[in-house]
Amino acid sequence: MTDLTYHQANQLFRHFPGFLSIRNAQHEYLYINDKFTAWLRQYTDINPIGMSTDQLVQKVPENVGSMLKECYDVDLQQLNSGQCVPKIIKFRHLHRTYYYNVLKFRVEIDDETFIYTTSFDVSELHQEAKFFEKKAYTDPLTKLHNLAYLSSVQWNQGFCVVIDLDNFKQINDNRGHSEGDMVLLRFARCLKQSFGDNDILVRYGGDEFVVLTHHSDESQLQDALTKLKVLFTRNFQTYPTLCHSIGYCEFQASLRHTLKKADLQMYQNKHDKRAVKLKTLQD
Repeated sequence: MTDLTYHQANQLFRHFPGFLSIRNAQHEYLYINDKFTAWLRQYTDINPIGMSTDQLVQKVPENVGSMLKECYDVDLQQLNSGQCVPKIIKFRHLHRTYYYNVLKFRVEIDDETFIYTTSFDVSELHQEAKFFEKKAYTDPLTKLHNLAYLSSVQWNQGFCVVIDLDNFKQINDNRGHSEGDMVLLRFARCLKQSFGDNDILVRYGGDEFVVLTHHSDESQLQDALTKLKVLFTRNFQTYPTLCHSIGYCEFQASLRHTLKKADLQMYQNKHDKRAVKLKTLQD
C-alpha cells in the first residue's frame, strides 16, 4: 500500500462529508473544508483563516457567533478532560433550529498541537429521535406524560400531588370502556386547565394521576386544587358516584420518597371520605 500523496490528502479533506476545520493551539483557524466554507458564506464574507474563534465571533452574525462560541467551549471541555465525545450543538436560523453533531480531537505533529473539528447536520435524525422519545414518554389516551417519563424526570422542588378517581371502575363496568376513556380524557383536560404550563402532569396508572409542581408556595397549590374541584363538579355532574381523592407532599429527599408520602395521604383522604359516608348512612 502506498502512502497518501499531498493531492490525495487534500482531496480527502475537501470531500469530507461533513464540516471539517483545523486549528492550532491558539485556536486560530488553519483550514476549513469546502462544505464548511459554503455554509459560512451563507451568512458572512469573512475568511476565518488566521483568526481565532473570539475574533471571528465578533465579526459574524449573532446566530453564527453563538454556534461557534459553543463549539469553542466544547473545545476547552474536551481538550482539558482529554475526552473525545460527540456533542449536539444547536444553530438557529430564521424560524428553524438545526442540530450538528460535533466531534473534536487533538493531534500532536512535530511538537505542534492541532485541533480537528468535525460536524454533521443531524437535524432530521434529532427531530426523529425527539418524536420517538416523546411518544415513549406520552400516555396514548390522555396525551399526558406516562410512568416511564415520571421515572426519568429530574425534579427536586415543589409539591407532588397524587389524584385517584374514586368509583371509576363502575363506569367501565356499567357504561363500557369507551365511556371510561372519555372520562379520563375529560379529567386530563381539567388537570391542564387547573395547573400551570410548567407543571408536570402524569397519568400514573389506570385512573391515578400525578402532578409535579415547581413552586414551593402551598397557597398556589391550594388555588389549583380548588380550581380542579370546581371543574370536576362542572364536568362530571352526570356521574353521581364519581369523585376524586387527593394527597400531596412537598419534595423530601427524592421523588420516590415524596411520591410515596403523597400516595399515602391520598389513600388517607379516600379512607376519611368513606368513613364520613358510612357515618352518614348509619345516622
